Amino acid sequence: MSRLLKGYASNYGAAQVQILRVRRYQKRTLRVDFNGALEDGELVTEVRWDATSPWATAIHDAAVESGQKSVKVGVNFNFAGWGAIKATVQTDQGNTLNYEFFITVKDAPLYPAAVYDLANGPFYLIASAP
Repeated sequence: MSRLLKGYASNYGAAQVQILRVRRYQKRTLRVDFNGALEDGELVTEVRWDATSPWATAIHDAAVESGQKSVKVGVNFNFAGWGAIKATVQTDQGNTLNYEFFITVKDAPLYPAAVYDLANGPFYLIASAP
C-alpha cells in the first residue's frame, strides 16, 4: 500500500501529521502503522478515531488490524471543506500514541453527473483489538 492514505508512526517524531488533498466523493481507508513507535512486544489494544468535520470526512468501520500493530478506518469524502482525522491508540503497556491526517476535500469543478451522499459521519469511533 502506498503512503498516500497510510501513516507510519515513529518514535522519532512527537507531532506526526500527514497532509492530504482529495477529490470529493471518494471512499477510502486510512491506515496507521504504529510498529515503529511501539516497544518490542508491545501491542495496540484499542483505537479511537476522531473527526473534526464529519460532514466532509465521514468515518466508519474503525478497527485494530490483526497483529495489533496497525489500525484503520473507512472514510467517505462527502462535502468540500477541511477536516482532521486523528487515531489515538492505547497499548498493552499503558502507552497512548496518536497520528493525524489533515485533509482538504475539493469539489471544484463540480461535474454535472455528480451525486453525493448527504449523510454525516460520527465525530468519533472506538474499536478494540480482535
